[in-house]
Amino acid sequence: MSKRISIEELVQTGFVNKVIDVGSKDSPKFLEEVLKEVDERLGDHLNGESLVGIKKLIQTPMREKLDRQGVEEVFAGMGRFLKGVPQEEFRKIASGEKKHKL
Repeated sequence: MSKRISIEELVQTGFVNKVIDVGSKDSPKFLEEVLKEVDERLGDHLNGESLVGIKKLIQTPMREKLDRQGVEEVFAGMGRFLKGVPQEEFRKIASGEKKHKL
């Protein structure tokens, strides 16, 4: 997908929570505004240990799924390697039979 998405669309769809416009991201005002936003959302009124614990609980199922997927990908790749698929593709590139983008 190479179509640019406007900041308005990103905010409207929830990909971006807020736009902090201070003219330049290098402005000291930018950091000040970001830290202010973080403090308002994650300030002293929240318990840090609880936040970390909840985050861990939320991420555990996805992490386990990604770990399983990684193992499956390795074994699938090994199967293709044993069949000689990558070796054949590299042979085609080396012989000029197949063009490569690089």
